[in-house]
Amino acid sequence: MKVRTEARREAILEVASQVFLEFGFERASMAEIVRRIGGSKSTIYGYYPSKEALFQAVTKAAGEQHVRPAFDALAAHDISAGVYEVLCRFAETLAVFMCSEQIMATHRMVLAEAGNSNMGELFYEAGPKCGTTDLAAFFGRVMDQGSMRKADTVLAAQQFIALMQAEIQPRWYYRNPPPLTKAEIHARAHRAVDTFARAYELQRTAPQEPTDTTAVSEQGDESA
Repeated sequence: MKVRTEARREAILEVASQVFLEFGFERASMAEIVRRIGGSKSTIYGYYPSKEALFQAVTKAAGEQHVRPAFDALAAHDISAGVYEVLCRFAETLAVFMCSEQIMATHRMVLAEAGNSNMGELFYEAGPKCGTTDLAAFFGRVMDQGSMRKADTVLAAQQFIALMQAEIQPRWYYRNPPPLTKAEIHARAHRAVDTFARAYELQRTAPQEPTDTTAVSEQGDESA
């Protein structure tokens, strides 16, 4: 009995990602992946039962490697300490991810194949939908705290991501768009957050509790 290893799984995902990006989903074959990685088809099918399952795994792995830590940081953030700054940091990480050549190529491939197969659905379920769900949960916490106006959390997450894409997505339609500097990516991310903050009345600082100075003042008034 062959033993599956994490290293072998990662190697399969890396090679499969290259093949998908090079050939597109429909023209990519398990045979080509096997040829590049070595071994037999049964080796890959032992990890992933179909090309569709392999593509979902490739998509999920890319997100976990590049942007999952940012989502985890949102989930773990103490929102009582304020959310605007942490949302800006999250937006910067997400913007870098969206501007990467790998993600740009992946979106191009998905859009090209979405009308011919269920590839678009597989991609959405494995990546963007999970991110939207996590972001909606974060916004729900912020709304419950009172630092953001009450609204549909999923819609808020979708609109935030749309704002993030507004200045980035047009690049995907050009063959060789010039790379963005860190300052340009930073500016795009912060413009998206600022627009979102105005629309959802997001507080830039944590709600302030009454201070001891106020209590002393009130006591002074009572004694006067």
